[in-house]
Amino acid sequence: MATFHEAARDIPVAAEADVVVAGGGPGGVMAALAAARGGAEVLLIERLGFLGGMATAGLMTSFNGFRNERRPNHVQTVRGLAQELVDRLIDAAGACGCTAHGNFGRLGKGECPYAVSFDPEVLKQVILEMLDEAGVRLMLHTAFCAAPAEGRAVRAAVVENKSGRQAVTGKVYVDATGDGDLAARAGARFELARRAGERIMPMTLMYRVTGMPAPGPDERRLWCNDLTTRWGPAVGGAHGSDAADLTKAEIAARRALAEHVAKLRGQFGGVRLVDSAAIIGVREGRRIAGLYMLSEDDCLSGRAFADSVAVSSNPVPGWYGQRRFLEHLGFEVPYRCLVPADLDNVLLAGRCISACQPAFQSARSMAPAMAISQAAGAAAAMCVAAGRRPADLDVAALQARLEADGAVVRVPPDERAKGE
Repeated sequence: MATFHEAARDIPVAAEADVVVAGGGPGGVMAALAAARGGAEVLLIERLGFLGGMATAGLMTSFNGFRNERRPNHVQTVRGLAQELVDRLIDAAGACGCTAHGNFGRLGKGECPYAVSFDPEVLKQVILEMLDEAGVRLMLHTAFCAAPAEGRAVRAAVVENKSGRQAVTGKVYVDATGDGDLAARAGARFELARRAGERIMPMTLMYRVTGMPAPGPDERRLWCNDLTTRWGPAVGGAHGSDAADLTKAEIAARRALAEHVAKLRGQFGGVRLVDSAAIIGVREGRRIAGLYMLSEDDCLSGRAFADSVAVSSNPVPGWYGQRRFLEHLGFEVPYRCLVPADLDNVLLAGRCISACQPAFQSARSMAPAMAISQAAGAAAAMCVAAGRRPADLDVAALQARLEADGAVVRVPPDERAKGE
């Protein structure tokens, strides 16, 4: 491959903060909120002009995984900031129980079924309000580019925007990019689904239509505020961390969208395309190597961990070609999975945590990913306050902080026994 030499230059430091969060999807939002409410000065970087990531730009308008989709499901395993977000969406008339996994009827505050659908435009506003109330600073229209490191420590997050190339410095960095961009570019080891037997999850272009009647009580359809969200064209074998793959997938999916809508119009004559996702939905990317990697057995057996900070009860959607439902209330996610093995001042949020592919496929859904991200943000603030590396954090104190904030850090043993 030909190369081009870029001359060295001094980059202005545009901002400093205690905690720098890269990525403004649901994971980044939860991490920023938790860190700010924990007393840290927080800066959130987002490449688009609004927040929400796949939930808004990707039109994946369903938070899945608040509890097991099938019995045993008597314990809601994701609460905390994710529940608060849903409650605020309910207040703003932006959440609904009509989902692709069942019509759960009218939602009540304080409890969630397996899945919650939402209006992405309402979500954009609610997220902004919550971040503003917490004092989180934002850098929108800003793309993360690099994470220069000295030894095991990231020195800055380098970004590009209309103001040019800039640097943002922090004491702790939270990687909420989805694909582990910050950690990988700082030199952290990672895995991709490339080995034999591992099929990378396909990308899907979501879209919304009007003209379909409201769902019946037993109908499974993703619907909110008179709009139906549909899974559009899917593209397999593409990596979300590869620009060429993303480009090909976007083009292929958008060319196939008209046919999808035409077929739907054949079933419902009044259907009209309202909008398609601004970005194709990427399900899978890098999984950063952490102090511990969640195994398939951890996931399927529901193994308990002393340092658990979140629970995933979501199915494994691509388990060797089938949707594998968990036979327990949920598996615990150790704090060690949020700590990169190769970096001293970085924490992982969302779907780039250290996990094998089956465990990752469960925990990547937005509800458990938000729980994991709340833990990452709270841990970042505690590291700043204590002057400690994430690897040296008092995990018991973190668990207590999360529980005080309403989060579920483990499945209670007595409740687990009830489901057996």
